[in-house]
Amino acid sequence: MGGKRQKEVCNFDSLVLRESLEKVALADEKRAKEVSSFYCDYQKSIENVAKTIKKGGYACYVVGNRKVKGEVLPTGEITKYFFENQGFLHIETIIRNIPNKHMPSKNSPTNVTGKKDETMNNEYIVIMRKE
Repeated sequence: MGGKRQKEVCNFDSLVLRESLEKVALADEKRAKEVSSFYCDYQKSIENVAKTIKKGGYACYVVGNRKVKGEVLPTGEITKYFFENQGFLHIETIIRNIPNKHMPSKNSPTNVTGKKDETMNNEYIVIMRKE
């Protein structure tokens, strides 16, 4: 997803996603376009999956809320929103620690010595049911 970069940041219906992309764009316009490309493809993917699930069926997505340019992208909430727009009901979002994590809990995304930020430590299991 996000393989074909958009020329402009997509205009999403999700207020949360639009606000997050605006904050990323303030720091780095090119990176905002890359993130936008991912979510544009992600939304299309969810639309395709939604078509294949029968009424009463479930979709369970395990996602992480990445941080880009200091902005946490609430992918769990965005996933819920995308499915709701396809006629799904949100059942529950389970938050849990990432099991057997091998990456460090902090890194230096800016490559500035001593400036560290937390990495993804939780995953979100978004459970949706088609109405």
